[in-house]
Amino acid sequence: MTFAFPRRILASLVVVGALGLAGCGDATSTAALRVGSQSVSADFLDTILTQLGDAGQIKIENGQVPPESSRSVLNALYRGEATKELLAKYGVEVTEADRTKVRTQVSQDAAFSNLGEDLQELIISLNAGDLALARITAPSEEDLKNMYETAPASLGMMCVAHLVVKEESTAREALDVLNTGEKFATVAAKYSIEPGADKSGGVLGSADGDCIPLSDYQTQFDKDFVAGALNAKAGVPTGPVKSSFGYHVIYVRPFDDVKLSVKTLIATNPGEFLIKGYMATADVKIGSKYGRYNPATGTIVAN
Repeated sequence: MTFAFPRRILASLVVVGALGLAGCGDATSTAALRVGSQSVSADFLDTILTQLGDAGQIKIENGQVPPESSRSVLNALYRGEATKELLAKYGVEVTEADRTKVRTQVSQDAAFSNLGEDLQELIISLNAGDLALARITAPSEEDLKNMYETAPASLGMMCVAHLVVKEESTAREALDVLNTGEKFATVAAKYSIEPGADKSGGVLGSADGDCIPLSDYQTQFDKDFVAGALNAKAGVPTGPVKSSFGYHVIYVRPFDDVKLSVKTLIATNPGEFLIKGYMATADVKIGSKYGRYNPATGTIVAN
């Protein structure tokens, strides 16, 4: 996957962002972003924003960058720094062959040579990082189980059942029943107002199995529901969680109940699932002037 030129470079950064620039962190400058051992300095972010402005990709007026533009670029840079951490964890390196492949592709567009040097290097690094990310292999079943039971979303997917009711008191009543040991499917069939819950047991799955990519939750589901699901522990009914649909009790299904679906889904693109999961569960710090990372939407948002 490579950036398209001369079309919107900023949009490409947001969509493709994978590996941040080596050395873009600077201990002598205020950090715009920190995650794990990686950081992005405010100076580096300003440089990239300036070069995007020079390229006509963002509008800068009186020296001011629109906040949404800063957050969009930070989203890409966060993925970049997170990818560094993930590649190191799995022992995968960005090779010179990766960089050469990307450099050859982007140099075919004459517009690339007119970009600022830092922006050029970032684009090459982002795409080379994507190539390296694609070489990550799926963890063993034991590692998958450990990751799932520690932080279910760390696998980049959610394997959830839920029930939804109109009143908070009803949700609490259902939760009390679940805490007696009653099966979730039975309680969902009795209480949930969701059509078909009597047959589905409240399972939120897909045609391909019991789990749904986290990215689908972040882009298609009610954000308050997603936040509740991200905070839930495997095998523990959680709630009530209020959303635009009512009050939910959320149940992240035990690993042994969904392991076949987990293994099948993650095998389709291990690196992509793992980077999404890492970003949603990592301890990321965003400079307060820019906003905060919201794992429920997978984006940096205003404070």
